[in-house]
Amino acid sequence: MKHMKVGTSTAILCIGIALCACGGKQGNTQTEETAETTPAKPVIIETSQLNPGIQNTEIRTADPANPPVVLDFTTKLPVRPFSLKEHFNKATCVTLKNPLSPDQGSFLYDASIIVSYDRGMSSAGGVNTNVQLLENRILTSDLFGTFCFDLNGQLTDTLLISRIDELKYDPTTQKLEFHANNRKSTINGITLEPGNQYRYMERDTVNKYNKMVWKSIEDGRLIEEIRFIDPKQTAFLTSLDDSTLFNISGDFMSPVMFTTFNKNSYDTLCVFGNYNLPTVKLSGPYAFPESSWSYRNKDKAYFRQAFNDTIFSVSSPNRLYPEYILQFGDKKLNIDNGLYGDKSQKYVAKSWVDTDHFILFTYSKNYDCPNTRNEKSVFYSYALYNKDNKQLSLIQDENNYPEEFLLPAEMPNGIPVILGEISWQDNKLFTSYTKRKLEALQKMKNFSKLPAEQQERVRQLADSLADNEMIVMILE
Repeated sequence: MKHMKVGTSTAILCIGIALCACGGKQGNTQTEETAETTPAKPVIIETSQLNPGIQNTEIRTADPANPPVVLDFTTKLPVRPFSLKEHFNKATCVTLKNPLSPDQGSFLYDASIIVSYDRGMSSAGGVNTNVQLLENRILTSDLFGTFCFDLNGQLTDTLLISRIDELKYDPTTQKLEFHANNRKSTINGITLEPGNQYRYMERDTVNKYNKMVWKSIEDGRLIEEIRFIDPKQTAFLTSLDDSTLFNISGDFMSPVMFTTFNKNSYDTLCVFGNYNLPTVKLSGPYAFPESSWSYRNKDKAYFRQAFNDTIFSVSSPNRLYPEYILQFGDKKLNIDNGLYGDKSQKYVAKSWVDTDHFILFTYSKNYDCPNTRNEKSVFYSYALYNKDNKQLSLIQDENNYPEEFLLPAEMPNGIPVILGEISWQDNKLFTSYTKRKLEALQKMKNFSKLPAEQQERVRQLADSLADNEMIVMILE
């Protein structure tokens, strides 16, 4: 990248003076200061256009000493019960209170959203408040705003209040309606990152450029900012490690799968090619039943591209190691078939929760959409790979949708878990509950199969939890 990097304590207002090209040395006019006296000055980078120079060539071969684990779904798998209490012995429940007044919004569960445009409209259902957990912070984010709490449930920061003019919101049904032009927020994608910081993308409406921003959670201090002067070069960036950023391409037709950059100069380190391009011509409506996965476990980054059978670890800026291979045989869904054609006999990868001791993998036979649900022609399976004994099994042979699959959490303070709504972050398994969700749990067909103590726990919490509160349960 051609860019400018600036070290300044008033970074937002200053213009860079040290020009760097890809692979070149950086100028540095900063005075060295110790961490004990003055916080490190923020890094400001302005990037205007791609530089053809790339420092490294991609490598994605297996490690002979650690070959990938093959998860074979071509044979009939044994069915073995799965119990959370076999892997976790502690449940910590943190109650959060939404700082907004009821008319401004609240935490969402199974909300519906209708967005109108100058031509047409779009809608979505089953919308929940997103919850993130990292180090000693809990982050909640939805259309109403983004809030940061500590592990005692105390609000520590309001990172964003979303402004939507003429928003219609029914708190009873959690139905939201608005026109796309009335959403005024210029910030999106707020995410917690290691090192007690958070990142987000923002549109600078004064200077007319997009930027990625990293700030300290403790004091809001700017740590780094990358300004995309050319809007076409805007990239949503994630930290791979202390010195490397990466961007996953959002365009499945792009010849690039993802790119890594130097975090201190934004020089391009490596470009990973997309070897999963469709061969069919795009014409008219098409489906896209899978999504790419990007996650961390034990400070290691992992990536799977939609319609790919391999989960890679990203071990360095130019090195991918295949860690797991999904072996589906003739039921494998390739990108051509994913876009067009009959998917009724194909396996569709849905979610992958990779923990210290096990992997929970959800997949379906056929594409999950309103039509296949109405026709009862989509069938879900839930596989468990036990890392300790290297065994792959199914955890039940019934067809339950992910949002209805209940698991008891039979440990002190434990609350039953919806399998489709659990997350693994910061070496902890967690999920969340609003009053609306606890009431919905009691209406699910499998609620009566839960242990009596777990059913009573849900009833008590549903009665005691306020409408503007949320419980985050953390399993360790």
